[in-house]
Amino acid sequence: MNNDLNKDQKIKLKKLFEKKDYTGFEQEVEKLGNIENLPAYLIMGYAGSKTLNPNSKKDDYLKSTILFEQIYSKNKSNLEALYNLIISSLKAETSIYVLKHLYERYEKYKEDLKVIEGLARIHFLLGNMDKSVQFFKKLVDLNPPSIIDGGRLTYLASMNYPSGINQNDYFSECIKLGESFDKNSNFKDFEKKTLNNKKIKLGFLSGDLRDHSVNFFLKDLISKIDKNKFTIFAFSNLELSRHHKTITSFYQKNFDEWHDVIDQTDEELVNLIRSLELDILIDLNGFTFGNRVNVFAARSANIQISWCGYNNSLGIKNMDYLIADQNLIKKEEENLYKEEILYLPDIWNSMAKPENLPEVNKLPFNDNEIFRYGSFNSFKKISNETIKAWSTILKKSNSELYLKNSGGYNKEVYENLANKFQNEGVDIKRIIFLNKTKSEEFMKDYYKIDLALDTFPYTGVTTSFQSYLMGVPVLTLKGFNMNSRCGESINKNLGLDEFIARDINEYINKAIMFQDRKKLSNLRVSLREKVINSPLFDTDKFTKNFSNILIKLI
Repeated sequence: MNNDLNKDQKIKLKKLFEKKDYTGFEQEVEKLGNIENLPAYLIMGYAGSKTLNPNSKKDDYLKSTILFEQIYSKNKSNLEALYNLIISSLKAETSIYVLKHLYERYEKYKEDLKVIEGLARIHFLLGNMDKSVQFFKKLVDLNPPSIIDGGRLTYLASMNYPSGINQNDYFSECIKLGESFDKNSNFKDFEKKTLNNKKIKLGFLSGDLRDHSVNFFLKDLISKIDKNKFTIFAFSNLELSRHHKTITSFYQKNFDEWHDVIDQTDEELVNLIRSLELDILIDLNGFTFGNRVNVFAARSANIQISWCGYNNSLGIKNMDYLIADQNLIKKEEENLYKEEILYLPDIWNSMAKPENLPEVNKLPFNDNEIFRYGSFNSFKKISNETIKAWSTILKKSNSELYLKNSGGYNKEVYENLANKFQNEGVDIKRIIFLNKTKSEEFMKDYYKIDLALDTFPYTGVTTSFQSYLMGVPVLTLKGFNMNSRCGESINKNLGLDEFIARDINEYINKAIMFQDRKKLSNLRVSLREKVINSPLFDTDKFTKNFSNILIKLI
């Protein structure tokens, strides 16, 4: 066919794209023949449509990634193709088509902000958190944001993962974020006033009122909180076309008021929340995906609190409080958190007991079997220092390590992690990678392991609760801030201080020492009962303690 289009065809395609009828646009382009044989501008438009189309699936993103890569490979001056390649690669969750091009461009142009951000986000995807932080820092240093933006937020979130970053380093960057917002904010000032609400108006803002870790810790609180004392409001930042299933329906029924806010601008959302005259607004996201930090930075309620979804400071002056416990933040460290610390009596989080809980496998091993360690945390949490420690444990003992990414299966992410272990001299056959499973089947994967190894400095939370629930103790490492001490708090609330290591050498030695199967078996026989009756799952007491703290604030 003719390689180009006539005037009418061009007009039709332009109108479809401008109306954001991406599906219609793609169908018209496909009628023209083999996509790869079309003019470059049409291929670009088609690949761009696949990237923007809300109906696209992962295979569509991959297709657009391949097309952008082909265009850029033929013409390295076509930076639009490269920048679009970054976007489509991230949506397709793949690095193989873009990473080499990014480094090639970066070597020649060290201040290309889009390339630097691309490198930061691709390494974040792969779980190379030290490299992700390195490039995000360069991005922020070259282009200090005038407002709170996604780049700086992801940078701050990333700083929780690698070793070698202390709380002071992290907090200093948070303060810059807060100062940037204060300097450039266009929001109207919030006028604090005495409210005479008959019941305390309590709001929760989150992008995770769905099948997510936050749900495990929020569910019982929402259903058990005294509705004679509190009126509770939900501000859900979930995409309306996704996730709204059983769990979201539960929350919609249990909140007094439900507001879907994903399509609202920050200004619209601030005005909505202010109009409701809440006493307290709680942030369940922090710097994680789905956050609306701007809404808190502008102040939308008399009292604003950070809890559950992010275990560190946000550095913004209008976040008044951070909920923790005495194990997570020491009194002498409070100056490293912008928020005033609210200390719960026992533990900062309490989990709802899962339904249809599988039986505990009380005798998981015998004397002739290889000892089996495991970690089901996100692979992003497996820092380089964690890999070195685990590698030493494997090389010093007759053992295997079972790993499962709580973020789901991605071939490149798994291979990337495997290469890191191989670089430490570990026989990769001793690393058993498990695919992510759901609900009851997920919990049964704990049958495969004898002892859970916690990650550091970013420890497990949900996975540690689940591990103990399945009768598998967790060896953790002492931390230096709220985020790195979650494992400590969990173990201390169980009276299992012996499973807290003071340093990495003790962590390695204890991991090997706990291969004493007789001792471990004696512990595991009664572990679930101990856990169920502990503050970890006493959501009645937790709800009472949580409510009392809020009532005292009012």
